[in-house]
Amino acid sequence: MRLAGRIVIAALLASAPVAGAAAPTTDDLARWTSINAAFPPPTVDEAAAAVAAAEADCPAAGATLGPIAPATAWRRIDEAIRAGQLVNGWSVIVRRPACPPDRAEARYVLLRDSAGALSAQWLHDGRSYIDLDSLVDTALPRALRTVAMAASRDIPGCAPNPVTLVRTEVVDEAGLGEARFGLRGGAWREQWLFAACGRTLSLFVDIEGRADGAKVTVAPWASLRR
Repeated sequence: MRLAGRIVIAALLASAPVAGAAAPTTDDLARWTSINAAFPPPTVDEAAAAVAAAEADCPAAGATLGPIAPATAWRRIDEAIRAGQLVNGWSVIVRRPACPPDRAEARYVLLRDSAGALSAQWLHDGRSYIDLDSLVDTALPRALRTVAMAASRDIPGCAPNPVTLVRTEVVDEAGLGEARFGLRGGAWREQWLFAACGRTLSLFVDIEGRADGAKVTVAPWASLRR
């Protein structure tokens, strides 16, 4: 099983020291407010150029960008800011017309380094509201284990290695709350699609946004798509 799958994390963020999750303090909120006042989101044109230049699973030429939202509170980004490697970061959903329909939407992170340069990193195909740290540290490892067990059980002769995340979809956002510096409040459900042994499996993930990071409940089973 390969945890990286189709998740690509910037080397800068992957190597940043990551402490245990904790609810943000008043000082954290004030610091993030100051950071976003000093380093606002890039323009759409600048962000689109960074996305087009990023390595991804398919070209992003001619892409249409959704809202560019702060991701300052993502633990990896916050640590990189504290270390002086970044000044701020944002997330954005990108519509890529040159990609196949099932991969047309993708989520990227935009990174402004201490020299002022903007770069983009492709995170995964599809839409999701989960923060990067909860995705990588909690949700994805759990989901991969569940899917691997289902593939071994339901696909004859399958010993899945690797299991690959194909796409994420938001299927119920009625309880969705507002986002504060990249940490989404409320509760919502996502459906994640995985590839294993030439087949596609789907899995539901229920997420509750909390101040100390997302509470993630991964369904105990994965369904084989026909």
